[in-house]
Amino acid sequence: MAELYAALTDLLAPDADGVEGLPRLPLAERLLSRAECRPAPRDWRRWALGLAGLDPPPGDLPVGRTLARHHGYAADEGVTWFVATPVRLVAGLTHLTFHAEGAPALPAGAAPALAARFAADWADPALALVAAGGALLLRAAGRFDVATHDPAAFAGRDVSEALPAGPDAGRLERLMTELQMWLHGRASAAGDGPAVNGLWLWGAGRQALAGSAAWPTLDGRDAFLAAAAAALPGAARAARLESWSLAELARERRGFVAADARWFGALEAALRQGTLAAARVHVAGREFLIRPRQRWRRWVRPRPWWELWR
Repeated sequence: MAELYAALTDLLAPDADGVEGLPRLPLAERLLSRAECRPAPRDWRRWALGLAGLDPPPGDLPVGRTLARHHGYAADEGVTWFVATPVRLVAGLTHLTFHAEGAPALPAGAAPALAARFAADWADPALALVAAGGALLLRAAGRFDVATHDPAAFAGRDVSEALPAGPDAGRLERLMTELQMWLHGRASAAGDGPAVNGLWLWGAGRQALAGSAAWPTLDGRDAFLAAAAAALPGAARAARLESWSLAELARERRGFVAADARWFGALEAALRQGTLAAARVHVAGREFLIRPRQRWRRWVRPRPWWELWR
């Protein structure tokens, strides 16, 4: 039997005063409360690489650099590659937040068009915006010593929670502000899709991945993991890796309920039917190991999901 590795990529621990009125996830709470809970890397991609037998370097993962090489761009030492994720920022009375539905998906052909517009408008040899599949990458001259965050994990949350840190954080923030100003007034920058008013830069790591890979079957939704698997092929593992995003269900009525049934209901059924040997679920810097027999720990009282990783 195979195992399932699943990462719930954007369910973060709410503030203590922010739990009132939150919906419960009864299926998830029952399974996770009976699981073995272990500390795990906060970044789910770092956790996934570890499961695949690779040794992620410290600091930022080389997401931009790996994608650049995968799409045929030179990743020399004199430049830093960032993922440039289009975001929709929402201005409130006192703070700026990421849109609750997460990063807008660019329509077909929008990434090359935006890259071409950048080249024409900026004409800066130190910066280049390039299309990499359906994604965008920014090549910046020099080195950036920063710790960054994928904005997909912060849907609906304050932008300040995801700001870069490190010696060059101020320089990177200024660059993102300039990109936001460039996009100002271009609400249709992404074509017919949701308005894009910023490019969030992240994934600036420069050190290569190392180790002997044994990859699970990937669901194909994460471009970085697919590129890493192509660059460092290895033995196949009897497991499947999936990434689950609540933001993708934001438009559904009662999206939390849909998530509970779609993912954790299916997981419970697979464990009950014996088609899974075990499941490892990554949530907010924790790994929950669930084996079929653990479903019978009926004496363990389910706890609200927001208490499971405190």
